[in-house]
Amino acid sequence: MLDVFALSPDTQDVPELLQRREIHGDKIGRKVDTVRTREAAALKALHSRLVSGRYAQAPLVLDVPEMHGGIIYEETSTLIVVENRRWQATYEHYRFANMAGELGYVTIGRSYPGVVTPSNKGDFKVNTRPVDGAGWNDHFWHLNTARTVIEPMQDRTRYDLRFRITPPEDGSEPEPVTLASRALHHRSLLFTIRVGFIGERPASIWKFEGASPFTRPHAANEYNRVQLDARGTATLTLRDVHGGLFNGLAWSWDT
Repeated sequence: MLDVFALSPDTQDVPELLQRREIHGDKIGRKVDTVRTREAAALKALHSRLVSGRYAQAPLVLDVPEMHGGIIYEETSTLIVVENRRWQATYEHYRFANMAGELGYVTIGRSYPGVVTPSNKGDFKVNTRPVDGAGWNDHFWHLNTARTVIEPMQDRTRYDLRFRITPPEDGSEPEPVTLASRALHHRSLLFTIRVGFIGERPASIWKFEGASPFTRPHAANEYNRVQLDARGTATLTLRDVHGGLFNGLAWSWDT
């Protein structure tokens, strides 16, 4: 912008706008038309920085990611079944719009071992790969209509991914579970996580939103306490959930 608006030493004495664009274009290796098309965005960015302050409700002065491209989760839903303190199964549902052009597969990570089974009514198959020190990645490949071969997901198209996760088939008994949470890579417009308790029920249950693993609350209080419904299910529903931080439920079996 300094070059184009005659504010730099190289262009301050150049009277013609076209000439100033040419000078700047030579610096960055771009043609005049490319320089011209960038000017409106540069002015908008400059205006944002000039009017930004560090007071409450001021415009952000940081560069933050916007919701474009990639995957947009219209809805994510997780149901975790716990029977007598032991995890029995997790049922996941992701409804998303693909905005990244042709896409072969989507990846969902998890930190605990399990057997992943896509819905037999859906359009996905799964390949699971361990990640050193970080759990497992489940790669869901899209199938054609006949479910015979994989084919790319199309741009600007909605998809439904449903699958369940069950304990490993190694004969080991799952440990008592006290946490159900999910951190998303992409933004979700509607986020729901439920925990259904069969048999023994927890002494107390609490929720948390937008927390790192180190800031999750470890006890219920008057602000985060959650009650079970008549079927023994705890539910947390959120809207417009950003990626990167954990949202979910935790509980204590003993008073």
